[in-house]
Amino acid sequence: MNFFDSSVIHFLNGFSQKSFFFDRMMNFLVDNYFLKGAMVVAVFWYLWFRKSVNTNKVREGIVITIISSFIAIILGRLLALTLPFRVRPVYDPSVIFLKPYRFGAYDLGNWSSFPSDHAIMYFALATGIFLISKKLGILTYLYTFFVGCFPRMYMGLHYPSDVLVGAVIGVVIALSVSKAKIFFPLVKKILHFSVSRPGIFYALFFLLSYQISDMFEETRAIGEYFLEIFHKVI
Repeated sequence: MNFFDSSVIHFLNGFSQKSFFFDRMMNFLVDNYFLKGAMVVAVFWYLWFRKSVNTNKVREGIVITIISSFIAIILGRLLALTLPFRVRPVYDPSVIFLKPYRFGAYDLGNWSSFPSDHAIMYFALATGIFLISKKLGILTYLYTFFVGCFPRMYMGLHYPSDVLVGAVIGVVIALSVSKAKIFFPLVKKILHFSVSRPGIFYALFFLLSYQISDMFEETRAIGEYFLEIFHKVI
């Protein structure tokens, strides 16, 4: 563990078990995808239906950001699986981490800490919002850090560098996709589909929003289920 991670983690852990209310709140935020993800996704729905002289441009930005979120979650998992395994602070005996009150039963001992897929995903979304609205983007950046990422560091589920690197990756992905002309034809087709088949489009948009808000957790669970069934059949 480097000096930066060690200093921040031990500083934050110094507040552990000092306040039941604060520890309980951090534990609550770690588990609550409604506050972590759904509130951010709600901003996209607001921007999509907000009256604006640049409605089409705004909607292009939202579609591009959704594409970014797909790339972000896939890249985040690939990096976590291919990079050297990093034990999370709370599971590393060398850290001597004092678990906060009401520490949850997190089954993350076999999941690498680096980089933070939460930071990758949520900062990609925040960057997409920033490219559409600077004011909302800055607020989303702050919200993402304090609600989506900080509690995970406080609870010992991530090192600060996990979050920092994840945030940088998320920002870079969102900026790169927004400038990549290869995605423009797809964006145009999706926007045309939203006008020609609004019923189907908004049903799919709702389902996709739901999955983005919980980091595609349910989708991954479905995939793991069918993969398990496939292996048993084979």
